[in-house]
Amino acid sequence: MNPEVEQLRPRLKEILYDCAVEVRATKAALYLFDGIGRFDLVAEYGFRGVAREWLDRNQPVVDRCGRGRSPYFINGLSAEPRFSEYMFEASTDRLLAAPIYSRGELVGLIDMRDKQNRAPFDTSDLGKAQQIAERMMALFATKNVFRQTFVTLSEPEPVEAKPVTWPHATSAAPPAPVAAPPLAPPVAPPPPRATFEAPVAMPAPPPPPAPTPAPRLAALTAQARTAAEHLVIAPPARELSEAELVAAREVLKSILLIPGANVAMLSAFGQLDGVQEIVGRAAVHDEAKSLMQAKLTSWLSKRGTAGGYTRTTMHATGAAGAPMITAAQIAKVFTAPVAVDGLRGLYLTVGFSSTPDRAAHELLAALLAALQTAIEHSMSATALTTMRARAAEKLLESDQGRYPELRRHTTLVVSRVDAFARHLRLTPREAEAARLTAMVHDVGLRLLDYDRLYRRRDLAPDDVALLSEHVSVGASMVEPLLGPEIARAVLCHHERADGRGYPHQLRGEDIPLASRVLQICDAWVAMTDKESYQRPLAPDAALNVIRAGAGSQFDAELALQFVDMTR
Repeated sequence: MNPEVEQLRPRLKEILYDCAVEVRATKAALYLFDGIGRFDLVAEYGFRGVAREWLDRNQPVVDRCGRGRSPYFINGLSAEPRFSEYMFEASTDRLLAAPIYSRGELVGLIDMRDKQNRAPFDTSDLGKAQQIAERMMALFATKNVFRQTFVTLSEPEPVEAKPVTWPHATSAAPPAPVAAPPLAPPVAPPPPRATFEAPVAMPAPPPPPAPTPAPRLAALTAQARTAAEHLVIAPPARELSEAELVAAREVLKSILLIPGANVAMLSAFGQLDGVQEIVGRAAVHDEAKSLMQAKLTSWLSKRGTAGGYTRTTMHATGAAGAPMITAAQIAKVFTAPVAVDGLRGLYLTVGFSSTPDRAAHELLAALLAALQTAIEHSMSATALTTMRARAAEKLLESDQGRYPELRRHTTLVVSRVDAFARHLRLTPREAEAARLTAMVHDVGLRLLDYDRLYRRRDLAPDDVALLSEHVSVGASMVEPLLGPEIARAVLCHHERADGRGYPHQLRGEDIPLASRVLQICDAWVAMTDKESYQRPLAPDAALNVIRAGAGSQFDAELALQFVDMTR
């Protein structure tokens, strides 16, 4: 066990007893990551020797903590079958688990069992469990544990600062500083705006002595978080987008599985300048479309509602060459409003070849509800994506005029990341994460004496060490607005595949995918941009550098993919 964890064991157990007082759990166990691959039992009460001495990541309680990233409870052995054996072996039937996160990584968990008086755990217990987990994490604010190293600024100016605790169970802010580990120095003078390790992939020389630590990083991260939390991001308007039409189209296809259903039509008046999605078992004849439209118009007129212009898109689910659906094949038409919160003018119209029976009506009602849910979920996802993009833009606002070269560099990197994500065929979520990381990867520079260092090309070692702290400060600024995933990608974008990067000397796939994608694009722009801090290289020469750095500075496979895309 890490000596610093061992030293804190009495205090950890003291906090663990808060589970009995605040949550009223009759048993509780604290597990912490050993830095290798498992979670060791550090403190417990009430289990009377039956608590497991360690857990691996395959244990259900650890796996659920890693996936959900927030406290959860299970009441009853049969509530979730995969937990049954785990709970049964400790003679318990109720479980409440609180994950402990640091810098986006699961570093521990609290396992609580059996509330007093055999009461079930409920939602009111989740917040209490979260607070207990955060109190435990605060004890490690100045410690080097969990395979995480915390670095400090190199300026000797003393500033009294308290550790900053990040909210929720997702992650913890970079804690109060300790002596920084030696950083692998750049081969070329690092820029004060783009990348602080040389893009040239060659063996790194011996590292210089670690700079003199100064207790400023915690204060700066607190300042970064405060600045981010005071930004106001306007929520996007509730309106349809192409993503919602794609989601709706899939449900319309499902409606055609109802016996007798030939055509399904979604009309959205006033959305996207008026759109209409029509899906048929085969291509739909113009006369059949006109009949469907006339039935919809009549239905609206009887209810005192007008339609409007729509741009129609037709989709056929049947085999190519199948006979067209004619007006004669539509005997009954049913219309119903599509109720989506915040939207008006949405209607579903379905044409049947004969009068549907009761079972068909019930299926149609169920699929109408599914259509509403699909649109709502898609809108929520679209709104989240829009909000995150707006938040990233808001973080960059102060860089627009003050640091034009930094803004130019960021724009070029984002463009290259977008192209690389398409080439790699990343999932939409992976591509979004890579793009957001590219947008905000250097946002922490503004708090690190950047006004003094901007445009300087003769940076002293102390200046390099100072600017290298932008990853920690940037992660602290990003996390409140963009979440722990993007914050961790920002934190790790100067790690190297061979483990000689900073701040944690991570290797290979321990570095987030978004960070690995960004590293290559960042280096490419720094090497080829005519306004770079160094003499630009020709594209072929820059590709040779990236190829040579595959497996050392850059992810080997991604580097070769980038070369393949660019040449």
